[in-house]
Amino acid sequence: MKSAIYIFIGLFLVACQPREPVKLIYPDKIYQHTEWTEDEIKKDISIRHLHRSSDSSTYLIRLKGKEFPHFHDYHDLTVAVISGTSVIHLEDHEVSLLPGDVVHIPKGTFHWAENTDPVASIVFAVFSPAFDGKDRRKAE
Repeated sequence: MKSAIYIFIGLFLVACQPREPVKLIYPDKIYQHTEWTEDEIKKDISIRHLHRSSDSSTYLIRLKGKEFPHFHDYHDLTVAVISGTSVIHLEDHEVSLLPGDVVHIPKGTFHWAENTDPVASIVFAVFSPAFDGKDRRKAE
């Protein structure tokens, strides 16, 4: 019994060790140690545009609250959780997300994200083709 307690404590301490911030690496720039402004911290959703090409666009998103249920009719979306915890709601189920989890949402898929972290969740999002900011249709 004592050894099981020691193993649990050891695993707990390893899990609680501070981790180096995630780096987002592009050919011409490395994004590291992102500082959010006071205005961004106050918002339920803050979005930072990182890169755009004709094929895709990338964003860093800070989610403190939740999105409204919606669809993207013309864009596939892939999201990687960098920090925090959240839930992705899909048409007939939901999945809890932790740092390192990746979600792929094909165009036309009903979805919405909800932060479950005491502070906020941070994700890296890739839209393909490049997102125009208009392809977000609210669910009825």
